[in-house]
Amino acid sequence: MGWLFKNGYSRRDLIEERTKDWERTTEDGMTVTTTRLAHCYRGGSFAGVLWTVWERTFTKDGTEVQPTERWIGCDLLRHQKDYGWGYKDMEESMGPYYYSCPMKYLNLVPIEQYGGNEEWRAIVRQYHARQQAKRKLRTPAKAVF
Repeated sequence: MGWLFKNGYSRRDLIEERTKDWERTTEDGMTVTTTRLAHCYRGGSFAGVLWTVWERTFTKDGTEVQPTERWIGCDLLRHQKDYGWGYKDMEESMGPYYYSCPMKYLNLVPIEQYGGNEEWRAIVRQYHARQQAKRKLRTPAKAVF
């Protein structure tokens, strides 16, 4: 899928739109509710990644009619000069080449229960291990007397 730009949108506007809960009712009376469980933006002033965790429920007359779904979303965001902010939406099953997804998001979407991309999750864990090792190297050792 390509990039979608919103003329005049700020980054804040786009994040607000991309993280809104929504609900619809199908022709047969089933209510589909999509709820954002978590989100964060990781990036700079002109580009970054919006990570989200979504949950979708399917009910009819107050009864669950399909199993609940959960997934991790990965929206690439960028600014286009003289136009505004845009996004390219992806999700975990696509194996995006972005690995800064918060570790807690992996826990919110257990692969055993909701499925997911094991290979991508392994690389996310490696990424965070490398980041933690870098932080430890930058932290000066405390003097012991």
